[in-house]
Amino acid sequence: MPPKKKSKSSSSSTSSAKKNHQNSQQQQQQQQQQQPSKNLHTQNALSLSQNPQPPPTPPIPQTLSQNPIISPNSLNPKFAPPSNSHHLDADDNVMDVSPEITKSVSLQRFKFSPGMLIKQSQDDGGDEVTWKISPVSERLQAVSKQMPQLIQLLAETSKLNSFSIRPCSSLNDEISSGTAGKVDKQVPSPPWKGADRSLVPASRVGLKRINPRQDVNLTDVNCSLAGRQSPFRTPPSLSYCHEKLSNVAECNGASDQLDQRQHKKALLELLDQVEDAISVEDSEPSTVNSSKTQDGNGYDMPCNAGSLVKEAAIDPPESVAVPLSNYNFLVLEVSEKHRPADLSGAQCPYKVLRLLNEQSGEERTVYLWEEWFYSVIAPGDTVNVIGEFDDQGKCDVDRDNNLLIVHPDILVSGTRVAASFSCPRRTVLDERLKCSEHSTAALIGTLLHQIFQAGLMQDNPTINFLEEYARIVLQKNIESLHACGVNENDIFNTLVEAIPKLINWINLFKDSQDSKAPIIDFGPDNGLKKLSISEVIDIEEMAWAPKYGLKGMIDASVRVKVESGRNKADEKIVPLEFKTGKVSNGQSSMEHVAQVILYTLLMSERYLKHIDSGLLYYLQSDQTRGITVQRSDVVGLIMRRNELANDILKASRTQQLPPMLQSLNMCRSCRHLDVCTIYHKVHGGSKESSGLGDLFDSHVHHLTTAHYVFLRRWDQLIDLEAKETQLVKNRIWRPHSLKSDRSTSCLSSVVLDTSDRVPYQKSLKDNRFIYRFVHKKMPLHDVHASGGESLSFPSSSAEDFDYTLKSGDYVIISTKFGHQTVASGFITDISRSHVSVSFPKHLRLPGSNSSSEAHNLFREVWQIDKDEFMTSFSVMRFNLVQLFLQSEQSSHLRKMIVDLEAPRFDSGCIFSQDPALSYIWSVKNLNGDQRRAILKTLTAKDYALILGMPGTGKTSTLVHAVKAMLMRGASILLTSYTNSAIDNLLIKLKAQGIDFLRIGRHEVVHEEVRANCVSAMDVHSVEDIKLRLEQVKVVAVTCLGISSPLLANKKFDVCIMDEAGQITLPIALGPLMFASKFVLVGDHYQLPPLVQSTEARENGMGISLFCRLSEAHPQAISALQSQYRMCQDIMELSNALIYGDRLRCGSSEIANARLKFSGLQSCSSWLKEVLNPGRPVIFINTDMLPAYEAKDSKTVNNPIEAYIVAEVTKELLNNGIVGDDIGIITPYNSQANLIRASVNVTSVEIHTIDKYQGRDKECILVSFARSSENPRNCTSSLLGDWHRINVALTRAKKKLILVGSCKTLSKVPLLKLLVEKVEEQSGIINVSKTDINYEEHKGELKRCSHIR
Repeated sequence: MPPKKKSKSSSSSTSSAKKNHQNSQQQQQQQQQQQPSKNLHTQNALSLSQNPQPPPTPPIPQTLSQNPIISPNSLNPKFAPPSNSHHLDADDNVMDVSPEITKSVSLQRFKFSPGMLIKQSQDDGGDEVTWKISPVSERLQAVSKQMPQLIQLLAETSKLNSFSIRPCSSLNDEISSGTAGKVDKQVPSPPWKGADRSLVPASRVGLKRINPRQDVNLTDVNCSLAGRQSPFRTPPSLSYCHEKLSNVAECNGASDQLDQRQHKKALLELLDQVEDAISVEDSEPSTVNSSKTQDGNGYDMPCNAGSLVKEAAIDPPESVAVPLSNYNFLVLEVSEKHRPADLSGAQCPYKVLRLLNEQSGEERTVYLWEEWFYSVIAPGDTVNVIGEFDDQGKCDVDRDNNLLIVHPDILVSGTRVAASFSCPRRTVLDERLKCSEHSTAALIGTLLHQIFQAGLMQDNPTINFLEEYARIVLQKNIESLHACGVNENDIFNTLVEAIPKLINWINLFKDSQDSKAPIIDFGPDNGLKKLSISEVIDIEEMAWAPKYGLKGMIDASVRVKVESGRNKADEKIVPLEFKTGKVSNGQSSMEHVAQVILYTLLMSERYLKHIDSGLLYYLQSDQTRGITVQRSDVVGLIMRRNELANDILKASRTQQLPPMLQSLNMCRSCRHLDVCTIYHKVHGGSKESSGLGDLFDSHVHHLTTAHYVFLRRWDQLIDLEAKETQLVKNRIWRPHSLKSDRSTSCLSSVVLDTSDRVPYQKSLKDNRFIYRFVHKKMPLHDVHASGGESLSFPSSSAEDFDYTLKSGDYVIISTKFGHQTVASGFITDISRSHVSVSFPKHLRLPGSNSSSEAHNLFREVWQIDKDEFMTSFSVMRFNLVQLFLQSEQSSHLRKMIVDLEAPRFDSGCIFSQDPALSYIWSVKNLNGDQRRAILKTLTAKDYALILGMPGTGKTSTLVHAVKAMLMRGASILLTSYTNSAIDNLLIKLKAQGIDFLRIGRHEVVHEEVRANCVSAMDVHSVEDIKLRLEQVKVVAVTCLGISSPLLANKKFDVCIMDEAGQITLPIALGPLMFASKFVLVGDHYQLPPLVQSTEARENGMGISLFCRLSEAHPQAISALQSQYRMCQDIMELSNALIYGDRLRCGSSEIANARLKFSGLQSCSSWLKEVLNPGRPVIFINTDMLPAYEAKDSKTVNNPIEAYIVAEVTKELLNNGIVGDDIGIITPYNSQANLIRASVNVTSVEIHTIDKYQGRDKECILVSFARSSENPRNCTSSLLGDWHRINVALTRAKKKLILVGSCKTLSKVPLLKLLVEKVEEQSGIINVSKTDINYEEHKGELKRCSHIR
């Protein structure tokens, strides 16, 4: 919306109101012409405040409080609605006052228009408009499973039901519209919800009238100040009615009985499975202003408005009030309505939300009044209502009562919310992209935070202590200093200058007596108060609050004593926010206040107590401000948070960002200028719509239509995959989720290991705290505390963990039963019986005191979840958009990867003048394929591809390729997606005497190469790092580790990427930005990139960069075909199924290799056949057994196969085959866990196919697990993935034992070919009930089947 012009007087006249209104209309029309894509939902709302034209608004006195004033128009003029109130513009004189410790200054408050908080919603007249949810919803489908009988009944009778899509008219239609007629209007959902269809049964359950003035408030904020104008809320200048209409009734029918609600719910569940439905226009619209309403069957229902209002006006007893549970609600229907015009002629719109509790199936109704009306909510959204519902299941949300959280599963940081006022587009880009910028100012701020926090935690800090600590934090951040290009001595001097102020502040606030406590100004309403810190509870406290959809890192959580008059002192917990800059009266000051207010919400949820104030300390000006939470502030900030969550969600679904700011001065200096303009251009923007003129064209003129298509497509694929991960993440925030399937990325019901009687071990190397968790097992056993007290804790068990977590994974730990998220860390060690997690500080339950801390930790039952969002999506998006910048490197890669230009190669090299080529021809142990591959990499000008088939020695090839490149003086970046792939190569390089630098966390790096990490080197200065980086020519890092500060401004001649066939294209782009040319090594016939989203996979996200370039330019490929792993019989399987006889054995010794036993002991006849060394490939067919698969939710396992595998493994071990030479593979995690429990030999590695890529064993057993009497469904399972089958068949060197059902597997074409090929080798062994005594082992098999 266009900006408002500065008022010439403090009061508004009728003529000026009309003039402002007309100007606003003209500017609005211009804006709508420039932005034709704006949805109807927003457009209609913009006219809402203009039609009909309100009368003159009386003068509004300027309200004073603790926050300085800033003009809303100067921050975001587009969103400011027309208003007749007086306010300051950007060029007004602004009071530059800072609250100091010793005096109180009454400060003016910010004023913000509602458009800055929310996108206005809808209506251009008096008609009610309703959006209804499409019943095609996975979540409703989940609910429907609870009522199969009713669903079946409805399915049989559904043909008789008719459905209508129509708006409903409220009783005030004629009054609000000013006409006798009605205009029915169907308004679509916002565009990104457009796939849903609106289907509503004609027999909708009606909603009873409620008491709109009912005062329910559970928000724990200072409601006595709710009337004060807030910087984060709608100003009174907007024409709102202050009294809600009491005689409002809906026309949706009058029945509100539980059976009808259940009927409607079941009907929606039935429709959930319907792809298409026909809507029939309702021939009898509801009557306006009737004292009766009609239900769907046309019966007249008496509706006594007076009695209903009278009844609703009585506050229900406490026993009747229904408190809100911890469940989120699904929005079924959104209705927008008007009350009749008040005496001033102004219309007052409101929204009605019909909600479904997904856990219980009950419906609720929420009324959004006043500024809440403008909340952007659509059917299908998830909301959380913070408040209470009455006995009618209704709740009012207005400026005084209750809160509505939209998309609560999107946890937005308080910092993001506060920063989004100036430019929402920039904030969404911050959320979606992870860039590796290194700022000196930001680094100094981080270091000062650490020093300040150390001083807070120290009892009596001294200047010497903090100076010494400054040296410590400088050493810890030496890599970041290098990235910023600064000298540690200069930064140390800067830190030392600030230390006296820090010491004075700490001494003043922590050690002061009550009489000498500093005086803090908490604003005009709360005045001056003496305040002292009695306890520092925590520093850098990470808090998650799904209730509010918020998260944040709080600088310090402190307990303070506050004295205000009559020597009355209160003790409370407050957040302390530390700012290294000075007090600002502009946008930054407002953001700081907003941060503190949001942190009070986080802490209230974390500590389960009311927290109504906070502290802001500005270092440079040495001033401290008291922030008091007001209801009006909370409302404005929650609405801003909702809007931001909506923007983030919209971007993830449609890749559409909030509109550009169109401010040349602000945009020119924005860190996102490059990517912001690229996204705008890619999604149809122009120079005119950007508002940046020639500056915009200069950033995007190099892009072509093909570039737009590529970026849009891959951006969408990344978001599809991220959406799949978000569903997993939601389970952490929503413990009551309907999804009951267990995730193997979660360890549930674990307790701290009590064997050492201390909760943690401290890592001296990185000053982290490591906690060891084991399975919970009852009953409790006693542990004696240090004071001799006997404590009872859950004991641990030896039960195996069911997990896919691995060392190095980031995790979130929460309490199992209280569902309170406590901390985040990463796994340092994991085994079948325990998991160790490293945290940056002590693990602490919020609210526990130091004396009972250990006791509480030991008693707690924990849950450990993989932190999915510590993964790669923001890195993917950043890598992708970097490809389209104007830099020389981006342009070169764009030609190769997007435009698919052919790679160039040198020809006519003179061997005598090139030591690298001479070396390659001189190496005796290289075969022809390997030599040709190395020569290809040396002659490549752009890139080369090495196809490394199984066992062909690609790692050895790479070692010699690196040596050859080093002879040319080239610098090399080695990378891969996994740490293990990199370290396997580095171990061989180390054996060749090649020096290298390994970048990565110490705990995830292989112990043999840890000495080459910077953390293990004697590095004490930035100069030391520079010298080391200049000395070393080979640097190794994972694809996701390239944001390391050690690589800032670093360039390489060549990038070599191993296992490139398993790396998604956006991830692969990152390392390539650092090198002039690249070499991709992989095998796209083996495992492709792991993609969780079916839709993303089907649309091409599973196609790696290696595969893309291989198919585009086969001439760039050099294939390694001589393999040194498998014997002839095993190799023939893969040749026949996958490689078309291209694989060959590297020598006769490899071809004829056989498994050697120490001497076959007596065993059953079928086992003798299995172990026969002369038969390298064996298929144990279970068709003659009752060896059917077992299903539990989405998991698949086969207890009989697990038993067979265990028996074969036992005989292998008994006959001299060591456990380290045996590997067991299965496609399913559940089957792997079942086999682990059956085999119970730690030296035998048992994993899924995915974990065995790149590895091999002397003997491999494969359990296919799938077996059923009706095996039609197996074709779509993991067994249908030929990449995985190829990996499973190519891991064995000398013996491959397959276990499965030939009948079932033959339904898969590739596996049918496998069975036929094994049969040609006479390798099929049919086992029967006489071989496997099912009854004898039934108990053991049953026990196995219960292990998950």
